[in-house]
Amino acid sequence: MLRALLTLLLLLLRPPPAAARPDGFVPAAATGAEERARDRPFWPPLAPPPPEPWRARRDEPPLSIDLTFHLLRHLLLLARAQSQRARADSNRLILDAVGR
Repeated sequence: MLRALLTLLLLLLRPPPAAARPDGFVPAAATGAEERARDRPFWPPLAPPPPEPWRARRDEPPLSIDLTFHLLRHLLLLARAQSQRARADSNRLILDAVGR
């Protein structure tokens, strides 16, 4: 987004080409050095930031509360799996009774 805004700003700052000028003014022929200077951007193009070195999620050792939440997540997963098994068993009994 920032790059697009800066590009738009650069395009607005440059004078229009001779053919696009509304007053019909045609500038004198420019030398090669002047043309290169006019075509060069005002500042170098934006480069992406260098990648950061990989590091662990956290540098500190885990806390006791981390273990508590890990166990809680694990128990919730087990409860969900048990609930799904029970629901599947009851659905199987219902479908067997209906005759499917």
